[in-house]
Amino acid sequence: MMDKLQLTADLGFTHGKYHVGLALVEFEEGNVTIVYSPALDLSGYGYSPEEAKQSFSEALQEFFRYTNKNNTLDKVLKDLGWAIKGSKVKPRFDPPKDSDLVSSNPLYNDIVNNKSYKVSREDVEFAY
Repeated sequence: MMDKLQLTADLGFTHGKYHVGLALVEFEEGNVTIVYSPALDLSGYGYSPEEAKQSFSEALQEFFRYTNKNNTLDKVLKDLGWAIKGSKVKPRFDPPKDSDLVSSNPLYNDIVNNKSYKVSREDVEFAY
C-alpha cells in the first residue's frame, strides 16, 4: 500500500487560490510507476512512487501555469467535463464523477478494467 499522495500546486497568482479534490490513480506499467488524474487527464511517472508523485506535481503545476498564461483554464476544464459554478471572481470547480470518467476516458477505462491500481483522493490547492 502506498503512502497518501501529497500534492500541491500553489502557483501564487493574484486572482485567488482554489482547492479541489482530485482522485489520483497509481498503477504500474512494466517497472514504471504512474500517477494519473483522470479528471485532468494528467500523469506523472517514475521508477518509484516518490518519483511518480514528483513528476505528477510538476505536470500539474505546468498545466495551471500554461492555462493561466493563455487564459484557457475554464475552457480546458469544461472540455474535460468539469462544471464551473459561481462568479468570475469566486468560481467553484467541480470535477466530473468517476463513473462518467470511466465511460468517457478510454485510458481510465483501461486502467479500471485491466490493471491493478490504487486510488487516493487528494485536496489540491491551485491558484490562477
